[in-house]
Formats: sequence, C-alpha cells, structure tokens
Amino acid sequence: MKQIIRKVLLATFIIIGLIVLFFFWAKSPNWDKNDYAQIRNFRIDQKAVSDSTLSIISYNIGYLSGMTNNTSVRPTKEFYQKNMTDVLSHFKKYKVDLLALQEIDFGGSRSYKVDQFDVIGNALDFRSGAMSVNWDKKYVPFPYFPPTVHFGKMLSGQAVLSNYPIEEHERVELSRVRSQPYYYSSMYLDRLAERIKIKVGEQEVMFFNVHTEAFDHNTRVKQIEFLKDWFLRISEKMPVVMVGDFNSDPRYDNAGVLKFYEDDRIGAMCKKENLAKASTLTYPTDKAIEQLDFIFFSTAHFEVVEWDVLEEFGQVSDHFPVYTKLRLKKIK
Repeated sequence: MKQIIRKVLLATFIIIGLIVLFFFWAKSPNWDKNDYAQIRNFRIDQKAVSDSTLSIISYNIGYLSGMTNNTSVRPTKEFYQKNMTDVLSHFKKYKVDLLALQEIDFGGSRSYKVDQFDVIGNALDFRSGAMSVNWDKKYVPFPYFPPTVHFGKMLSGQAVLSNYPIEEHERVELSRVRSQPYYYSSMYLDRLAERIKIKVGEQEVMFFNVHTEAFDHNTRVKQIEFLKDWFLRISEKMPVVMVGDFNSDPRYDNAGVLKFYEDDRIGAMCKKENLAKASTLTYPTDKAIEQLDFIFFSTAHFEVVEWDVLEEFGQVSDHFPVYTKLRLKKIK
C-alpha cells in the first residue's frame, strides 16, 4: 500500500512539475522586446502626400477571424485567405492616407503564420508602416477547450500604414488590470497606444492608434483618462489625431469615451448627439449593438469633411471599420 501511495505521489509531483514547466515556457516571448516597435518601408520611393486633407480608416480587423473571434472555432486556412482577399478589395476602394489596425497578426499560429501587416502594406502600396506588438507568447491555451482550437504561438498587435513620412514611432503600454491572478495576467496581452509623428506637407501631425481594455471597466476608464490628458498636452504644440478601438460604448455606466466629448478642444468624427445611433454602431458585425470605435482630432487644427461606418466590409472582422476625412485648418 505504501509503495502505491509513493508512486501516486511521485506521479503527481511529475505532473505538477510538467505543468509548471509548460506554463513558464508558454508565457515566454518569441521576440526580443526591443523588436516590439518597428517601422517597415513598403514603397519608400512613393511621393509623399502633400494635400491638406487626411483620409483615415481605423479598423479592429480581429486578425481576419470574422465572427469566430474568441470562440471555440478553428477556421480553415482558406477562410483566412478569403477574408484577406475581401478586406484588400475593400481597402483598395478607399485608398486612404492612413490605415490604423488593431488585433493584427504578425505571424502567429491562429492565423496560419501569415504576417498580415506585411501582406496588407505591400498589397496596398503604402509608403511605410509602423507596427507594435502587444501579445507575444510561445503558446496561448485559449480558447480553453478543445485543445485543437488553442491559439498556440501568439504574435499580434497594432499597426499604422501611412502614405506620409513617419518621423517618429513609439509603443506605449497602458495601465494593466490588477485584479486578475498571476497565471491569467501572465498570458494576457498589453494594451497599447501606438504613437507616430508624420509630416503632412510642411506640417507635423501626431497620430495615435489605441486599443484599450475590453473586460475591466475601471482599468479602461483609467487608460482613457490618460489618453485624453496626453492628447490635450500634445495638441497645445501640434495637430493631433487619435483613433482606435476604445472598447467603450457611450451608453455604458461611466463610459470612458465620453470624457473625450467633455472638452471643446477635442473633436470627433461622430457628434455627441449622433452617438449610438443605428448608423454609428460598430460591433458586432452580425448585428451591431455597440459603438466601440472612434476617431478624435484637435479642433484647433482640423475640421471634418466626411465620415462613415463602413458596413460594406461585412463579417471579415467582428468590428466594422470607421472612416474619416479631415482637413487641416490654416494655422495662424
């Protein structure tokens, strides 16, 4: 009997040890952190845009997983290829100056090791692009069951594709959720603000691509307050545009995104009286019920020419993209 107990205990210790080893291996990164912020040139020979208008799309592409995003479904490689073909076709119709993307994969297993940033940047002939990694793990065991749908090797983040020269690029981590246990937070992504400085003619413009916390309300509000303060400080020196998935519907209790509507120095693609109308909802794409995606700008420097929620993109992602054309005012 004692021998059986010893064997059971030994087997238990071995199993626990293997689980611990797997955990520390799985949460380790694929890339050096110094490589988490990069600028890539696609068509650097392309003449820079010198117009006073900026056309912008902000799009959480959900790694092109459509409505399967974060569900226990493993789409086929052909599914992703079709979604890439579809999204490129839609992008080519708009030919914007700046394309800000969230939840874009840089070669992770869940999207069959395709560097979506590289494919989109080259296919659309952008001058250059900035990328920021926000999720880098050897193995992410999510969705939890069955194991065949695990994300596996994770390499994902945010990116901005630009037809303007990119003069600066910075990856800034936003505040983390503190209420989750260690094993959860160790596997969780970083929430980011990606900052680039571009040159529009002779005018420098600061452009932000952000993706705030989705699940913890207090953390999200804290992040949005930080972003608003940063926006206002920089807008005293130069024009500012901030776009992205704010994960904050205006109808939420204490909705963080409404803080951007409380200051006349900040303008929005969608005026406050039009918030959360049927034509402004962006999520989910099978039946949109929330407005999570926004484009903001400094009112001292820009005015809105036109804007829209691009529902024609369909269910390539679980979000619809938002589009805006801004005109630079003559700065006295």
